[in-house]
Amino acid sequence: MDKIPLMPMKQNFIDDMALWCYDSDSHEAVILFKGDKENFRMLDPMCIVNMYVADINKLFQHDIFYEDKDAQQALQFQRVACFCCYRGIHAGSSWSEKH
Repeated sequence: MDKIPLMPMKQNFIDDMALWCYDSDSHEAVILFKGDKENFRMLDPMCIVNMYVADINKLFQHDIFYEDKDAQQALQFQRVACFCCYRGIHAGSSWSEKH
């Protein structure tokens, strides 16, 4: 297998992000927006890999909120955002050029 199959993601959509948090009831990361915009939910941390670069940078700049009991699960989302930001991995980037 040459490519990781990823779910299509919205692109360049979190300019209005207020914060992101881990929902222990649904086991999802939830991006909360300012105003009346509908929240965005991610079940899999690998969805971050397929986001637009500006969206990943926004997640990287803001720590995810979580309860102490959910630290391990929530920090998986934060780590993927950090990894993508440091390595320049995002929707549209070429995996073959990354070292």
